Amino acid sequence: MMKLLKYDFKRNSAKLLGVAVVLILAQLSIMLLMNDITLIIVITLLTYMIAGVILFITPIRTYSYNLKAYHRKLLPVHSLKTIISPIAMGFICLLILGLIMLIHGYVYLTVYDNTQILYIIKTYPMDTIISLLSACWIIINMFITIFLAITIATSIRSKGSFWIGIVVFFIIVNGLSWLDNLLFGGAEWGFFRIFADESNSSVNGVLTNMNSLQTSISGGMIGSFIFELVCSVAFLYVMVKLIDRKVEA
Repeated sequence: MMKLLKYDFKRNSAKLLGVAVVLILAQLSIMLLMNDITLIIVITLLTYMIAGVILFITPIRTYSYNLKAYHRKLLPVHSLKTIISPIAMGFICLLILGLIMLIHGYVYLTVYDNTQILYIIKTYPMDTIISLLSACWIIINMFITIFLAITIATSIRSKGSFWIGIVVFFIIVNGLSWLDNLLFGGAEWGFFRIFADESNSSVNGVLTNMNSLQTSISGGMIGSFIFELVCSVAFLYVMVKLIDRKVEA
């Protein structure tokens, strides 16, 4: 597992290093050349967003490449490790980016004496932790779902398999979001809830919804998490079977 993870990092090292260098240069330029606070916030968030998108796409491309690479089929490793390795790489990269962003945000709030957000964090520490953990789970769950669609598309040996994978992805997330909404309609949490009809309130519920958190934790939130956990395990099982069948073929 660690060898696969090391190999995936090494293969994408140039891209990851490039993202880090560009992000540092962009932040230094913003800090030295701009004076408008609003503009600084907007461009800073934009640079972090672009870096996040690149770091999110990188493990997806890595997984797709690994499925098609002949030399990866010859490695005597369990198929589950082939799936977990790029997920771990992507999560680690996004986690580091998120930590840098949080530190940067804290420094900004301290320097510019923006006490309102700091007051909310200090007043609701548990809520903040739950929101951050739910964001981490959403990232992992999204990787697993996208990997499932890629695995299904790769296992289909016909033209248009790429578009089939896209269709499969939207069928999965919309179907499970409907089922999640049916079972836990009041829980504004989780990956599938983003694709439910109340998508805007679901996204806001990850970041806010402070007052109703206690109710959510005791009811729909736990149920929604268990539902998504079961789905993720089932997705991993299906992917392992499809990869094993492809290797045997």
